[in-house]
Amino acid sequence: MSKIRRGDHSSEGEPLSAGRVEYLEAARARVRTRRIRRTVIIVAVLTILVLFATGAVGSSIARAKDLVDTAVITLAPAPGWPQQTGITDPDTVQQLSGAFVEMGGDSCAVYSMNGTRLNSIQSGYARPAIAAGKTRFVLYNRSGSELRVESRTQNLYTKTMDSTIYLCAVADAGQVAVVTDNADSAAALTVYNSSMQQQLVWNLTSEQGIPLRMAFSPDSRRLAAAAVTAVGGQLTTNLYALPLAQGDPVLLSTENSVPQWMGWLSNGFLLVIYENRAVLYNTTGGSIGERASYDFGGSTLVSVSAENNGVALLLSNGQTSTAVLLDGELTVGYSGSVLSASQIIRAKNDGFYLLTDSTVERFNNVGEFQWSQPLSARPRALVEGRQILVFTGNTVQVLTPPEQAASSGQ
Repeated sequence: MSKIRRGDHSSEGEPLSAGRVEYLEAARARVRTRRIRRTVIIVAVLTILVLFATGAVGSSIARAKDLVDTAVITLAPAPGWPQQTGITDPDTVQQLSGAFVEMGGDSCAVYSMNGTRLNSIQSGYARPAIAAGKTRFVLYNRSGSELRVESRTQNLYTKTMDSTIYLCAVADAGQVAVVTDNADSAAALTVYNSSMQQQLVWNLTSEQGIPLRMAFSPDSRRLAAAAVTAVGGQLTTNLYALPLAQGDPVLLSTENSVPQWMGWLSNGFLLVIYENRAVLYNTTGGSIGERASYDFGGSTLVSVSAENNGVALLLSNGQTSTAVLLDGELTVGYSGSVLSASQIIRAKNDGFYLLTDSTVERFNNVGEFQWSQPLSARPRALVEGRQILVFTGNTVQVLTPPEQAASSGQ
């Protein structure tokens, strides 16, 4: 009768060495990983075949691609941090789902939050810009007519417009809005679905203006556009909410100021940061228009960061800097003097970070100092996920709070 062996013992019954056990466990892990990868590939292929067979293509195929991307990111080896991205001076860093995209000059790099390089793009664009959604982003040429729709791992679409591109925006569900020059109007705003099929076109008149800022609502059903025009020699902003399914653009407000930032705090409330104040707009129901505002009191906006239905502002007034935390109704949770800094980042849990010339500073939601982390180079960006990632030079590294570093060393 054959014997069934269990546990970490050799065929002669002798216990295995620690090295042998480690080797076997690694081999078992590799087998499990290969099985999981095969399963994910099979499921993805079957899903796509079913979608084609039933005719449910288009947005369903786009979602299938996003699921495959997520599987690739989840199953890819995690080399960890630090990593050298090759981008010395990033112009922007945008967070995606489980990843981020970094752009400097005409170069883009996409990394998972575990440190895996997912994609690298050399666009050759003279004036490149990025608009990011949840699982994809658009890389476009502001002095040309080409745009690229990228997932986290690959190029999805490359499109050449008939005229010069001014601005792009991407919804979490994958829709893309593009503002271009237009011979018959001030500008043309075209919205494409997640398969880059044209969904709607809006030709704006000179009285309506040219969109300078755009943002999709969190549910991807509406698009906000802040269009700038000149009235009596003064710049004026017309703020619109555009339903994607049906209906005409709804004028929310007209302001004699240029928008510096715009984003949705929820599906019904839109926040616009102007040169001298922050304004919250109600975009639904019978009370459409301004709901609340926060005046800067003569200070200049340096940086803005929205997170968890609230916003953090960094203001400057000559020699002093002020950090302000506002909730979803623009009620002040904290306002106080802080160190001179280049950026403020609202933390996901509570509080905020400041990026100075040589440090990252952490404060709680009532402005109490928590810790400071010195760096060898100036921090250019910070992304908060399971780990805190800081961008310095061409390197992305994990920032470990001092108290965590001390406890782990004990």
